[in-house]
Amino acid sequence: MKMTKSMANILLLITTVLWGSGFVVTKMALDANVSAGLINFVRGFLFVVCVLLFFHKKIVKMTFNDFKVGLIAGLLNFGGFITQTIGVMYTTPSNNAFITAAYVVIVPFIALIFYGKKLQIKSLVSIAVCLMGMVILTGISNEDININIGDVYTLICAFFYAGSIAYLGYSTSTTHYSVVAFMLAVIQAIGGLGFCLLVEKGQLSDVHWSDAIIPLVYMGVFCSFVGQTLQVLAQKHTSATSAGLIMTLESVFGSIFSIAFGFEPFTQKLAVGGMLIMVSIILMEVEFKQLLIKKKKQLKKLPLNQ
Repeated sequence: MKMTKSMANILLLITTVLWGSGFVVTKMALDANVSAGLINFVRGFLFVVCVLLFFHKKIVKMTFNDFKVGLIAGLLNFGGFITQTIGVMYTTPSNNAFITAAYVVIVPFIALIFYGKKLQIKSLVSIAVCLMGMVILTGISNEDININIGDVYTLICAFFYAGSIAYLGYSTSTTHYSVVAFMLAVIQAIGGLGFCLLVEKGQLSDVHWSDAIIPLVYMGVFCSFVGQTLQVLAQKHTSATSAGLIMTLESVFGSIFSIAFGFEPFTQKLAVGGMLIMVSIILMEVEFKQLLIKKKKQLKKLPLNQ
């Protein structure tokens, strides 16, 4: 069965739900004294194992071009993670969340510059509504904005994520999604291990493994393997701009799961901000021109009053 854009966007929505739940289990892992680098290494390692288990026949047939495409996608993906991790060390969580979400603005311009995809007016309107929702959701409008080194790292992270989304949307059409997913996994594991050993100096002795094992397995299997494999598959059948908007729902679902598990209270800004982000996605996905044409055809078919 041929995948439609609507089906692809539903898969991306499932991905954002999984990634949103990842905020809670990441918090659980961090509370168990698992470092950021170790979390990424374990996620990547389990991701590699799952991809090989399900798609080994495709992986062994990987060509040099497949390797190159997957390598670039993996480096962009890991670049976003590592700069976001460094950024959050020096800035506020709301600054980090909002600046990271700036990728929704950057994606269509990368698509324009590198892939010649023209900007649509409804895309710009949708992005503006989405950013308004992110401002309310993160509460950044109520804070004094002071640019620091953490904000700079986070902005670099936004460019990495935007590049990753655009690249997956427009440059992986000839490569099987499982091969790209495998490369994402390998680079995530290697990068996480390197960061853990070089920057965090291991930090294994203080980990409470009995509390950490379930969150780590969940992140590796569901957030990384299922989530990122669905992302790579879906982005072959939808636009990068649509994908970027849908993925901003990650923060909304993250807040919902956080409230459900008692990590934070329900707030009005979550309801209003989340609603605006949902509206931005609906604006992006509705084909207003087609609706107008359909409406005109229906009016022409109506009998004239005598």
